[in-house]
Parts: sequence; C-alpha cells; structure tokens
Amino acid sequence: MNGVVVPIITPDTFDFRAYMAESEPKAKVLGADTWRDALMASVRNGNKITGAMLPWSVTHDNLRFRGGEVTLWQGINGHGKSQLLGQACLGFANQGEPVCVASFEMKPVSTLNRMLRQVAMNDRPSEKMVNGLMDWAKGKFWLYDQLGTVKPEMIYAVIRYCADKLKIKHIVIDSLMKCVRGEDDYNGQKDFVDMLTGLARDLEVHIHLVHHVRKGENEEKVPGKFDSKGSGAIADQVDQVLTVWRNKKKERAVESLRRQHKEIDLETSDKPDALLICDKNRHGEWEGSVRLWYHHQSLQYVNDKRLQPLNMVGL
Repeated sequence: MNGVVVPIITPDTFDFRAYMAESEPKAKVLGADTWRDALMASVRNGNKITGAMLPWSVTHDNLRFRGGEVTLWQGINGHGKSQLLGQACLGFANQGEPVCVASFEMKPVSTLNRMLRQVAMNDRPSEKMVNGLMDWAKGKFWLYDQLGTVKPEMIYAVIRYCADKLKIKHIVIDSLMKCVRGEDDYNGQKDFVDMLTGLARDLEVHIHLVHHVRKGENEEKVPGKFDSKGSGAIADQVDQVLTVWRNKKKERAVESLRRQHKEIDLETSDKPDALLICDKNRHGEWEGSVRLWYHHQSLQYVNDKRLQPLNMVGL
C-alpha cells in the first residue's frame, strides 16, 4: 500500500521520555466537590447507556465502551479476536472517537490491508478505495509500529502520549503476552493490567487489551473468563471481558459438504460462524452472547446469516 498517510508512531520518531512514569506518584486526595459534574451527569442520564457502540445493532443496548475503562478481548489463538476488534475500531473511529492500534504481532501495512477489505466490503479493493480510506483515517486512526516484546514503561508512555497529544479515545494493546515476561509471570501480568486500569481512569480513554486463552483439549468448547492464560487477576481487574469464539465444527461441516459438491443445508447455515461472549460487564447488567456470521471477502463479521457486509465508514 504505497503512499500510506495513516500516522505511524514508532519509538524512533517520537520522544516519549516526557511521558514515562514519574518516580514518585502524586497523592490524589481531592475534595468531594471535584466530582460534582460527573455526579450530576449520572443523575441526568439515569439508566441511559452511554459509550461507543459496536458495529452490530443487536449489541447497542447491552455493550458500550466508555472512557476510563479497560476491556479484555480474549480468545483461542486463530479464532479472530484481533480481526473482530479491528472491525470494531473502525466503528469507534467513525463515531468520532479516534483510535490507536498497537499491535506487536502484525506489521502496520498488514493491519491496514485488513482494514481496507473491511471498508471496501470485498476482497479486491480499488486504488480509489485506498485513497478514500487514507483520507477518512486522517485524525481518526493511528498505528504504533513495534513488533515483538515491549517494556511496560514504553506502553505507559505511548498511552499517555496518545491521550495527551493526539486526543485519542481508544487504544488497542495486542497482545498482553508481548508486554510481560511470560505466561507464569503472574505478578508482572497483574501489575501491567493494574497500570492500564489506572491510565484509563486518569486519562479518560478506553483501553482494549487482547489476550489468549488456553486452547484445551476441545476447541469446540466455548472458553470463559476463567480460561485466560496466566493470572486470574487479569479478568478480575478489567471492566469488561469479551470472548471471541469461532465455530470450528460448522467450518468443518461446510468444508465437507463443499468437497462432496453438496448444498449447505438450512440447519448448518443457521448456526453462527462465531460468538462474541460477554462474561463480565462491570458497569452494565447484561452478560450473554451475540451470534455472528463471517463474510470472507470483506473479512467482516455480521449479525445476519444473509451475509450482507456493513458499510463501516460510509465510503
């Protein structure tokens, strides 16, 4: 993708030293009146649900993403959690809430190619669509470019920089295990997630943390919040826990029918290709699952088996 203009943030192009953690944390003892406006807003809003929405209308009354919170996006490796989250981020940005994706497992151009197909709604985007996406992304979408492991203090600095200088509202960290020493470093995991929750609260941003779950003996079994790799404190500390699960059994059944040149029967097509499961929703009452179908050409998840891709950004 030549001529990319989506801003790329790297350790070499920005001086993050001013955003590193201070050696002595400041005491935060404040008078109750500090929260007058926030308390007044909560009374005025009542039970009204607020925050950025996911692309699927069936979720709008149940799941939202507000500043000051952290969501854990988890799933078995290869089940599409980063791809689904990427589609959600297009939606956040299109709602006027700028996004920065920090993926330590995928090059920025790969992330952009996936975004391009999701925006184009097909697998052969035109050069015109490339320019359309790049123009749309100005002021809405940033990428942090650093592959491999990264130190927590750098993540701290990047998040502060994004919030303070770029006014970004959603920050994706993909993934947790690239930011700590290993799966058995429970204290490191707990401290890192604790740092994220503190930053989200202080900076009024929403942090999306991608994490893997144990594959287990049966990939057809839907994992829960207690199946996260590493420390159990990870799910305890965050505000929302969302699990992305692909229906591998259906995929195998469909592939078998196609090899036999048979039509896909109604019972099989009615089954979802994936589930988005909410196992924890600290600031909402709803917990449950959302059925999704996968449109291969656009790399989009949709909530209708008719597989009509969504016009994510109006291009």
